[in-house]
Amino acid sequence: MSLDLKSNIHQINLSPVKPSRSAIYEFGDFRLEAEHLMLYRGGEEVPLTPKQVDTLLALVEKKGEIVSKDDLMSRLWGNAAIEESNLVQNIYVLRKTLGLTNDGQPVIETLRRRGYRFHGELKERGERSHERAALHLVNGKTADRVELLTTESGSHYLVQPAAVSDRAKPSPFDIRNSRNLIIAAFLVVGAIAAGYFIVAPRLRTAGSARPKSMAVLPLKPIDTVNRSDIYEIGVADALINRINSIEGFIARPVSAIRKYDALDQDPIAAGREQNVDYVLASTYQVVSGKIRVNSQLLDVASEALIATYRNEQDAVDIFGAQDAIAADLGNRIMMQFSGTSTGRPATRGTSSEEAYRYYQQSQYLSAQARAKGIESLEKAVSTDPNYARAWAALAYAYTGGFDRLDTDKDEHYRRSIEAANRALALDPGLSETYSALCIDRMFYERNAVGAEDLCKPAVDLDPQSATAHAVYATFLSTQARHDEAYAEIKTAMELEPASYYPRRWFANSLYWARRYDETIVEVKRLLEVNPSDISRHRWLVWSYENQGKYAEAFEALLGLLAAYKKDEEAVQQYKTVFKASGWPGVLVELEKDDGLRFNSYRRASLNAWIGNKDRAFEYLEAAYAERDWEIAFLQGGPALDPLRDDPRYAELVKRIESK
Repeated sequence: MSLDLKSNIHQINLSPVKPSRSAIYEFGDFRLEAEHLMLYRGGEEVPLTPKQVDTLLALVEKKGEIVSKDDLMSRLWGNAAIEESNLVQNIYVLRKTLGLTNDGQPVIETLRRRGYRFHGELKERGERSHERAALHLVNGKTADRVELLTTESGSHYLVQPAAVSDRAKPSPFDIRNSRNLIIAAFLVVGAIAAGYFIVAPRLRTAGSARPKSMAVLPLKPIDTVNRSDIYEIGVADALINRINSIEGFIARPVSAIRKYDALDQDPIAAGREQNVDYVLASTYQVVSGKIRVNSQLLDVASEALIATYRNEQDAVDIFGAQDAIAADLGNRIMMQFSGTSTGRPATRGTSSEEAYRYYQQSQYLSAQARAKGIESLEKAVSTDPNYARAWAALAYAYTGGFDRLDTDKDEHYRRSIEAANRALALDPGLSETYSALCIDRMFYERNAVGAEDLCKPAVDLDPQSATAHAVYATFLSTQARHDEAYAEIKTAMELEPASYYPRRWFANSLYWARRYDETIVEVKRLLEVNPSDISRHRWLVWSYENQGKYAEAFEALLGLLAAYKKDEEAVQQYKTVFKASGWPGVLVELEKDDGLRFNSYRRASLNAWIGNKDRAFEYLEAAYAERDWEIAFLQGGPALDPLRDDPRYAELVKRIESK
């Protein structure tokens, strides 16, 4: 089944804008030459395509203004029918190449639903007419270069005099020339001093600035009889979107904060767990057709109360009340910190309260309750067929079926693709859609190049999405790009420091990178939270095994058997085998145990470590035919390390890579 992305193609009828090609721009260690579409770093050419450099030039020329995606598509491709993913890919490459500014912000900023902005401190060199008019005369000679320095305070010309030959140099005793030089010197010094006092405070502020982080907790009801998620989570969701639209603020996503819905939740403890600067804790009460919200803004480090807010709205229109409360509180917080808005906040995506309730219900459910989550999402899109966020979540939820033995992978793939295409048609800017498609390509289609082309836009569209970073980290692990994977998964954990699943993916990445000591530490932490997590028990067993610590591996195996709810007789059988035959005997016993429901890939791994290579390759061929998701880790994972020197292994890897 092919992936249909036609809904994400821009039909542009505008003529491309022709930028000026005479300028040379400098920022940080980089030098951008517009005429030749070349980018240099420290004098060395940066290997970018002309279209990527032109994308950068389009942003640089706007000098800090936001450039919409449509404007960029029009400039770069004119009236050609081009997929938006081409632009997203260009932006991704540029962000990775240019890195961060001194204040820790990306040089290329992504402003969700609005476009992109160049954030660096820019110097422009050129010979435009207005620059030539600014040239000074020094000793009758024209200055040979004018530098236009662009900062937040405006544009300033710095003039450098032309070189003068020894024969043309004035006598140092020439009073007229000396006077001219002194005047010029005073002018230069004055300009430098003025520039310093104007620019330096801004630079100091920018250099020390970092985004303020906040956790908006679910609202607590004063009257617990008629609790409502539409208020407790819905208002928090609207507030999170509003705060994320304030310059210099980052609010933890709903997925990170919904766990703090207990009535006795300590807001400071939640803030520390989320590693944020501030917490917004609120209560609500619905009385006489109105909803009243009282909020406290707390500083986590000092535990100090910064401000209190009160709001009352008509409760007849629930969504209207949510938006009004979020707008009011968001504006007060923005005023509290003298902030500015970066644009319109993200919306809930539906006008149907019923569809929104179903969507929120699905977000509460864990991966173990995936079937119920899918059921809630299907009700959401049935109630509102134009609910793009629900379609995107549904596409992602269906990808979870690839790891199950009792489901139809083909059917789950088909449904995931259909849901993703619906989401793209309604809103091509949802990160979760691209993460779902990345998983589809990675684990079902086994198309590594195509998978990365979808993982990157997911991160670029929403850099604050832990899911997008975690899915991309998983892809990088399949390609044995473990350092990159580590960086991505660490970002995911920083975004949701108290969430279970980013840490789970982190443990996976450590295992795939063969960092077994660290894997063991992380897995033990996870099992303290969720002792029934069968996959983590397996990672613990295999990590000890790969280190040759067979006694510890067997103890970990007992935990795995307990998670499988094996009876005492079965457990005793393993103990007898281990005592008589050691770890190799245990592996043989595991391979025979149908009750563990190992898929073909895992049985291939068991036979590989037992030494039954022929049988291992039989299971690998079965895993390939059955589309076992772990077949994607032939390059990156350690499960089949004993087979790597066999020519059949290289042939299988080549077969997958050729897809």
